[in-house]
Amino acid sequence: MTPNEVLTLIIATGSLLVAVVSARFAWQSADASKRQLALVERKIGMVTDPAKMTEILPIWYVERMAQDTWGFGLLLASGDILAIERIVGVSDDHQWMEVALLDKGGSPDTVDGHPVLYAALKDRRSASVRVDRVQAAFELWTS
Repeated sequence: MTPNEVLTLIIATGSLLVAVVSARFAWQSADASKRQLALVERKIGMVTDPAKMTEILPIWYVERMAQDTWGFGLLLASGDILAIERIVGVSDDHQWMEVALLDKGGSPDTVDGHPVLYAALKDRRSASVRVDRVQAAFELWTS
């Protein structure tokens, strides 16, 4: 072999090695992108339009509880009543409701023997509630 042929062989081998390393990095990058996409697809979005909420929650929830500001109660599986002012949004995976909690004010501590939970702080009244933990929804008072 001539010196030129040896040099050409060394350059070709080096080029092949660079191509293999580049392919490995490209594969790792594609794998990382695929995992990131899976995370993004699992993110939960919130539906805040009452018309769209009816696709997720029973219509009797939404007709009043997402459109009016009032005193509503959510009877939870624990037996407690969560006092809310309204439903703010529902997750698009149907698992969570964002609600505005009621301020206790002069409201009762119990309703028919069930403890009533209110906002702990007057200026912090947002909460998330698992939809599957709600057993019943009702108005706490009449006008």
